[in-house]
Amino acid sequence: MENQQYEFDKSQNELILDLANKMRFVAYLSVAVGTLSFIGGFIDGLDATNLIQGTIIVIMGIWTIKASSSFRKIVDTRGNDIVNLMGALGELRKLYGLQYWLFIIGLIFVALALILAIIASFALAN
Repeated sequence: MENQQYEFDKSQNELILDLANKMRFVAYLSVAVGTLSFIGGFIDGLDATNLIQGTIIVIMGIWTIKASSSFRKIVDTRGNDIVNLMGALGELRKLYGLQYWLFIIGLIFVALALILAIIASFALAN
């Protein structure tokens, strides 16, 4: 038995292509904004916030470019739709994994800041 690959139809390919094109636009814009933020970090005298933010945005943009390219391959190639779809999902998983951990770290810092503010207000009241 021959191992057959699923092939998306025309309307599915149009949807996937539209997604890929929009992702590519957002990705290139993200890389540009991240690069400007990173450069701004040097101009502002090694501003760590801009350097870190710029780096993260560039990484997210690069992973989005890779995911959009994999989505685009679904439309442009024949016989590899599922392989290309899984590649695109892998890139999206990296992107959202990064965002997930950044949000977790951010929430931890917010919780710590809130706890420290409460402790400081009690210390000042006494």
